[in-house]
Amino acid sequence: MVTRIVMTGGLGFVGQNLAHHLRAKPEAYRLTALDWFDAAQDDEKALFDEIYQGCFTHPAALELIAQADVVVHLAARTTVQESIDNPMATFTENVEKTQTLLEHLRIHAPETKVIFASTGGAIIGDYDGAIDESVPPCPLSPYGASKLAVEGLLSAYRGSFGLNAASLRFSNVYGPNSRRKSSVVAAYCKMYLRDGVLKVNGDGQQTRDYIYVADIAEVIYRVIEKDAQGVFQLGTGHGTSILEIVEHFRDCVPEAAPEIMFAPALTGEVRHNKANIDHVQQTLDFTPQWDLQSGIAATLDWFRAELKARD
Repeated sequence: MVTRIVMTGGLGFVGQNLAHHLRAKPEAYRLTALDWFDAAQDDEKALFDEIYQGCFTHPAALELIAQADVVVHLAARTTVQESIDNPMATFTENVEKTQTLLEHLRIHAPETKVIFASTGGAIIGDYDGAIDESVPPCPLSPYGASKLAVEGLLSAYRGSFGLNAASLRFSNVYGPNSRRKSSVVAAYCKMYLRDGVLKVNGDGQQTRDYIYVADIAEVIYRVIEKDAQGVFQLGTGHGTSILEIVEHFRDCVPEAAPEIMFAPALTGEVRHNKANIDHVQQTLDFTPQWDLQSGIAATLDWFRAELKARD
């Protein structure tokens, strides 16, 4: 049997890697990408059986969504700073449009499973310990609040209408195919290869839990195949500071170590976060396979190859 999977934001970073990951599995999938992005490369498009270019709330896109067995909802405004600059746009894109998607499924395809790309740190805010699914949320940015609002909608639709849904709270995801990403590891790869410089905001002691994108893709695969529901905190269980990330980069290029440039701290940035992944380990028998040093090295190699291909 072929499982029909529709990915909103499918031409983005996680969507690309998830498509690669699923194509390598023994199960049969029909993959459809819904994405506004109109400059995807041929190899990015080739991963999908069908692509709809435009917003996922367009009637034609919603018709494709209603034909799916699984919707992996990746499309969103994804940065804290962007949400602070324009909170209304973040609410519209992340919350209102997701409500439209859920309503369409409720009416036209109530059996379709929804897997939502949520976030751990931005929803929870500052928290000294390891974040698990029971920690009370206290978002510090409109972005975090928008992701929490969607989790609330999924819970409500599950309780009221029987929606089959899973919310995956991503920690900081990094890895190959991140050419359009602005998060730390991707940004550092671009900075280093362009200028030999890494910019550190604030004192560099802020910590994050960095998880390699292939590990994220494996979790999504297991959620699909095991039909898991509910909220899952994803990460490695380890917090790493920005200055430690810098040291990992230096270890990757000992012959040409990057220079460090300090800049002001970012508004609304969570100081520390790391995940407690006991629930996903017990429920899905999942343990991350990639360590940070290997993952950064692989990501930097991918960016090098990307630059070479463009020359």
